[in-house]
Amino acid sequence: MVIKNISLVNYKMTLSNLTLSKQDRLSGEIRVKRLFTEGDSFLLYPLRVVYIHDSLHEMPLQALFSVPKRRFKRANKRNLLKRRMREAYRLHRKELSAALENCDFTLSIAFTYIANEPLTFQTIETKMVEALTFLQEKSQ
Repeated sequence: MVIKNISLVNYKMTLSNLTLSKQDRLSGEIRVKRLFTEGDSFLLYPLRVVYIHDSLHEMPLQALFSVPKRRFKRANKRNLLKRRMREAYRLHRKELSAALENCDFTLSIAFTYIANEPLTFQTIETKMVEALTFLQEKSQ
């Protein structure tokens, strides 16, 4: 019985490390506007990634996910694509956040979906991994 409790505690600890909380999401009009006006960007189809190295905040890594209404009129399609992007980011951000732990800056990132049709989760996930690897190399 004790072994089950220990494994349950470890399971909860790993789940808490993988969650994408409100603190992990970029918010605030001033910070978002600054990201899009002063930030650098690159394109990995179907994602456009805008990032900026910022002064030290409470969280070393914050992200924003966007799907334009101009490309997808129906909200359910936009929500599906944002959900897929968030899930891919949530699963693979640990390498980037580990690289940023020793840095004296925070990284704010915006992921914008630019394809005209909804793509599979596997496609979005592979491009998200490439984007996070690129950002990790740029941050060092």
